[in-house]
Amino acid sequence: MLKKICKKTQLPKLLKNAANFLLFLGLLSYCQYPIRDHERIESDPYFVYLPATDYTQEKVESVQSPWVAKSHRGKAILAPDKNNLGILFVRNSLLDDAEIEFQSAQKLLPNNPVPSLNLLRLYYILDDISDAKKFMEAFLKQNPPLERKKFENFLIEASRDEELVIFRDALSTIPGQELYAWEGLADYFFTKQEWTKSYFYLEKILQQSPYHKNARGLTMKMANILEKWDDVIVFGLSLTGTGERVPELEYYMAHAYYEKRRYSEALEWIQKAPESEKESIVFLELWKACLLSRNPKADVSILLPYFRKLKSKGVQFSEEDFFPTLTPEGKEAMDRNIFGR
Repeated sequence: MLKKICKKTQLPKLLKNAANFLLFLGLLSYCQYPIRDHERIESDPYFVYLPATDYTQEKVESVQSPWVAKSHRGKAILAPDKNNLGILFVRNSLLDDAEIEFQSAQKLLPNNPVPSLNLLRLYYILDDISDAKKFMEAFLKQNPPLERKKFENFLIEASRDEELVIFRDALSTIPGQELYAWEGLADYFFTKQEWTKSYFYLEKILQQSPYHKNARGLTMKMANILEKWDDVIVFGLSLTGTGERVPELEYYMAHAYYEKRRYSEALEWIQKAPESEKESIVFLELWKACLLSRNPKADVSILLPYFRKLKSKGVQFSEEDFFPTLTPEGKEAMDRNIFGR
């Protein structure tokens, strides 16, 4: 793994003269990762220790020199010691050795996810995504669903999100797991605001399962953000047509109809919303805009009970700021706007 990286990253610079060529051979002989990434690798917090006899966490962290670390090659016998020795090698940028130890620990502990998690972390931190995907595909094919779920949960709990993307990409190659994996990928890229990537996986889901509730809901939400109002309405009607609902469905529908200046239809959707979802400033702003757009002199006092509930929860707006037309001065200003005085 690492020697090909060393060759790729060092060779063009190091072969300029004979002295540099000798330096290059020296690098290959003990094969540390390029110096610019040492600090990131050696201080990475996501490698996981196992309770061990010889190579405890304290012993691993006490080794501060790659030359001392090299003297431990081949010394670990038990799987937990091999796993922790792999971390020792990582901490000292001896990454070929680390890979060998993690692989050995994985074979000895096939039902323990830790060595596999460390291998994935090693490939990821080196930006060796190709090897990471190949490794994950092999791992997933060899393990039952329960073990896969343990592995996935560990990545989620440790907030190793980008490795979770690699995991789910590999999981999508397992028959029967495609929809679950694509949904996770669509959600991830949605949260990152990478709309094209998110839509790519949503489209794959809907091609295979046209009535997939969550995919339709997320597509509607994305269309709202991207101001594709017709798409919001299409997917919202699709959900209601099958008797399914996602959170804030009525808000998205009302927003789309409002933007299309179909205020009466927008207000119909607002009325359909659950009471609990009406208690937000965003919802009340839309409701107020629909009422006043349809009739500039509309009575907006119907919103007051919801607004006062928000005030009791700490909202900082005053009633006069949010409902200017409820005061005499506000009504007078509205009249002037309407009649151009």
